[in-house]
Amino acid sequence: MRVSSRGRHRHSISLLYLTVLLIAPPTTHGILVNRTIDDQLGDSVTGKQPVYSPADGVWSQGTQCPRCNIKPGLVDVEQAFDHTWHDALYRPGNPDVVMTATFSGSAVYVFNLIGNAVHLTTTFTNLSFTLDGVAVHNYVHSPDPSGPQILYGVPVYSNASLPDGPHTLEIRTTGKAMAVVLFDYIVYT
Repeated sequence: MRVSSRGRHRHSISLLYLTVLLIAPPTTHGILVNRTIDDQLGDSVTGKQPVYSPADGVWSQGTQCPRCNIKPGLVDVEQAFDHTWHDALYRPGNPDVVMTATFSGSAVYVFNLIGNAVHLTTTFTNLSFTLDGVAVHNYVHSPDPSGPQILYGVPVYSNASLPDGPHTLEIRTTGKAMAVVLFDYIVYT
């Protein structure tokens, strides 16, 4: 059987396309995906838990804290992410209250519950944020007696322009006034 030059040409082009497809790197389009670091369950992908310090009982899982005034009954647990939050009370003269989380991404959003107007309870919130060792943000909330007792899903820090890669986020409470931290969750992209 004799193959025409036109048939050989088509066969050569087909082999060329097949070769290019097999050796060329695949083209991908980046899709941003949100991931969550829950206060109790940790990172939804890696399972890595936030680190709470000091580790000597200053931090408590909010739904299981008998000594805490901000607890289920006052808090609508259904409005907390995964029905949990971590609670700590900073007292001047004691070690700083710190929560540290690691993630890899290009954006981060931190959400807390905020104790706003709870009778005979410290509800002042004073948070300092450090990202990769650099101070990046402060969040302060003073009680508002005319508002609700608890605020839910409050964005206390956000940054949508991080270089893509691994990061360490630290939330610290310190200063000259008693302050409460009600950490709920982090979303990163």
